[in-house]
Amino acid sequence: MSSLQKTGKWWVLAVGGDFADASFEQRDRCRAELLLKVEEAGVRLDENVWVYDEAKCAQLVLEVCQDRDAAEEKARNLEDTGLNLRVAREFE
Repeated sequence: MSSLQKTGKWWVLAVGGDFADASFEQRDRCRAELLLKVEEAGVRLDENVWVYDEAKCAQLVLEVCQDRDAAEEKARNLEDTGLNLRVAREFE
């Protein structure tokens, strides 16, 4: 593992609908749909932290981990929820 992968925190993200060229209302609907899926999967969050990056889709932080290995393990533990998951490095 490179030193870059060892620094900073890592997110486990639930990924929802595409935001590319979407209106505010469409983006809001994508976020609401993803939040409902997360709740239906039994994942409880203290707060909703949304991520917008080059993926240009609704993304909600489910877990914050100290390293990539821990984040990938958390994602594996959530695989049976039916959520579309992604592990990403925390923004600085």
